[in-house]
Amino acid sequence: MTARSRANWFLAIWLPVLAIDGFPSCTAIHTAVETKVNYALVKTGLWQGPWRLFGPEVDRQNLRLSAQIAFADEAVITWQSPDWTQVSAFEKFYRQRRTNYFGNILKADMEPAWAGLCAYLARSVPHPSGKPVAVASVTLILRGAVIPDPGEPMIPAAPYLAFDEPAPIYTWKP
Repeated sequence: MTARSRANWFLAIWLPVLAIDGFPSCTAIHTAVETKVNYALVKTGLWQGPWRLFGPEVDRQNLRLSAQIAFADEAVITWQSPDWTQVSAFEKFYRQRRTNYFGNILKADMEPAWAGLCAYLARSVPHPSGKPVAVASVTLILRGAVIPDPGEPMIPAAPYLAFDEPAPIYTWKP
């Protein structure tokens, strides 16, 4: 066996192991295969253990982020962060990093990240009429709603969708 074929065999085995171990389990089959892969990783000393985080309480707020993008010709367009309740399980799995990004962007003291998000939106969101007009400002707007306790009766059926009034949290100008 040549050195090249050994390297190819190693990669053919190792890359699926990384994929199975590196992504969160999303199906029963993935969980079963991951259990077997973890056993092999433990025996070789490569297993890192679960990355579980503990929080004393569940999230108490349902937050949505949007942005008002104002152009130099006074045209305004609204951008919305994804509504993850309307996204399929496969899409959530596929876009996991994006889900984490939007979850983390709303944490306290993230103002430097807000500037980066606004700069990205200024580059990527097109003018409503497709004209090449410069962006004058981007304003991030936050809406939130309190999520009831799991045992609390929900009257009306989904009070966590009754959002508070939108509040501007950051304005960026190029």
